[in-house]
This record gives sequence, structure tokens and C-alpha cells, in this order.
Amino acid sequence: MCREAMTGRRSQSLRIKLLPSNVHASGQLQTLTTFLINDCLTIDAGSISVGLTPDEMSLIRHVVITHSHNDHIACLPVFVAEAFTELDSPVTIYGIEEVIHALKNFIFNDQIWPDFELIELTNGQGATIRYETLEPRTPVVIAGLRITPIPVNHTVPACGMIVEDEHATIIFSADTYTTDELWQRAAEQKNLKALFVDVSYPNELEELAAVSKHFTPQSLARDLQKLRREVEVYAVHIKPSNRQQVITQLQALNNPLIAAAEIGRVYEW
Repeated sequence: MCREAMTGRRSQSLRIKLLPSNVHASGQLQTLTTFLINDCLTIDAGSISVGLTPDEMSLIRHVVITHSHNDHIACLPVFVAEAFTELDSPVTIYGIEEVIHALKNFIFNDQIWPDFELIELTNGQGATIRYETLEPRTPVVIAGLRITPIPVNHTVPACGMIVEDEHATIIFSADTYTTDELWQRAAEQKNLKALFVDVSYPNELEELAAVSKHFTPQSLARDLQKLRREVEVYAVHIKPSNRQQVITQLQALNNPLIAAAEIGRVYEW
């Protein structure tokens, strides 16, 4: 349940925070991915138990997973276990069929981690977690937000997410390289305010980026031409060893709307 629902108030903005994924003094090195939305929902769960306090974790009831790679799911098992004693209703985990299959068979399988789908909540109100399969291009309403998964170009099946409320639309690319449909859908969004886009490597590693299916600043710039509109673009998933190089190359694009996302900052629209 979102904080606004708990207090009887409704937020007038869509709030998004890229959670920290390590305890390094700089706080801006991203090795894991989790976006916290309106305090009660996350996109991905790589750092969900690292970047939140126990009280904050207790508010999370919805976790949307873009794809099955470990840096996007690493802390999901720990989060479920840590939040367990405070949960009064299940945590719902959303993902396309391939994501749900991977979580059930390779993570919550009673070998790597307990199968919390079979573990009852302490109040007897059902299982600790439940899964909901997302269909690409089919919108669903989660915690008052309309979320539409859009297939992107990665090494495993993956979907970017269009997230909408009545005030704003925000798009998360997930991990992707050159793609088409996501930009087409972005261009159609009436209230599009910003995109959070994977820019993992510097231009010098374009070959590696192409093989591993991640953007560089130069490949992002090429793909952004498909958007055909001006909108804020925040680079995420920047590899720590290449962070300053990527930021310098993003600045060299001479587009004030493109910048590296600040970890821990609350973005509001």
C-alpha cells in the first residue's frame, strides 16, 4: 500500500528514486538496479534491500522485474526475507513469462532461496509472495499506476516499462541496445516527462556494448533521433569503472536534456 493510501492523502506528483547499490563513499557508483516509485513499488530489485531501511522495505508490495539478469534481481530474495515479519499482505512480483520462470526455477526454488510462494504470512493472509505474468504491450494497473511492458533489445528477453499516472509518463528502458519500438511508443506519449536509459559503456567500448546489448553515449544519441521530440533523458546503469568517461561523453553531446541520473535523488513530476 502506498504511503498516500495509508494516510488518506494522494500525492500530486510521480516520485522516482534510483536506489544506491553500494556503500562507497561517493554514493554514485551503480552496480545494481532498483527504481523506487511512490514509496510502494519498484522497477527491478537489484539493490532493493541495500538501498532501503527496514521501515521503507515494509511499504513495498509490488516489484516489477524488467529481465532476469542478476544485477536486476540480486536483492529480491533478501528483501522478501527481511520484510517478511512486517508484511500483512503478499508481495506481488511482476514480469514477463521468462522472468517468472527464472525466478521460480532458479531463485525461489528451496535451494538457492526458500520458496516463499509456499510460506504463509504470519497473519495467515496467504503466501508471502505471488507472481503475476505481464504480457508485452499490454498495460496493467499496479498501485494506481498504468504500466506497459515494451520489448527491448537485450541478450535475454527484456522489457522496458512505460509508467503513467494522470500527471506524467516516465519510461524506463531496462537494459537495451539499439531498438525501435520503445522510441516509437515514447514519441506517442502525450505526458512524457523523462526517460531513464541504460548507458553502460563509453564510446571506446562500442563493440562490447553491441555484443552485450547496452548503449554507449554515441549509440544513445543515434537512437534518440527516433524519438523526434525533446524530453529529459537520464543515463543509468553506468559501469563504475567507466563512469567519468561516460559522463564526459554525455556532456559532449551538447544536449542539456541528457545527463547521468543522480543516485538517491528523488525526481518528481
